[in-house]
Amino acid sequence: MRISSDDGRFGLILTPAGDPWDARFFRFQLIVDSIIMGDSEPCILGSMMLTLQNMARLEDPRLAQPEADPAATLSVLRSDAALNDPSLLGATESLDQCLVHGYVHGTNAIVIGEPAEPPVGTRTPHVAVMSLHGFQAIVTAATHYWEEASAVHGSTPLTDEAAP
Repeated sequence: MRISSDDGRFGLILTPAGDPWDARFFRFQLIVDSIIMGDSEPCILGSMMLTLQNMARLEDPRLAQPEADPAATLSVLRSDAALNDPSLLGATESLDQCLVHGYVHGTNAIVIGEPAEPPVGTRTPHVAVMSLHGFQAIVTAATHYWEEASAVHGSTPLTDEAAP
């Protein structure tokens, strides 16, 4: 299932992993600036979905306009632990090779990241900025899909994440 903004610049791709994986496993990828980030290896999504539902609010003025200079914004995030740690979106195995940050600034949700394997050339930061309301609508729709797909396959997502 692909759930994205109307312009396709931000979104989530969730697909039940199917056999031989159990119902807790999904393939998960982020769409940032129309670029798909993350691999297709199955993972358990609970931590990532909670992180997206509760993205950190960072009102540092250096983070207000990431689309003007994505590399500088990433540099600010990386250089300050108080900004870096709460904004990291690596809570799922499929993003292990990507550097992805997400935060709320003012009335916007901002996701900035570098794909593990860029389409061409060197790793370039990509940015998606959208209204917080629009971002929450996408995350809510993805969460409902994930919960329903998990239930159909015999799993309860948030309680099963900690299960062995």
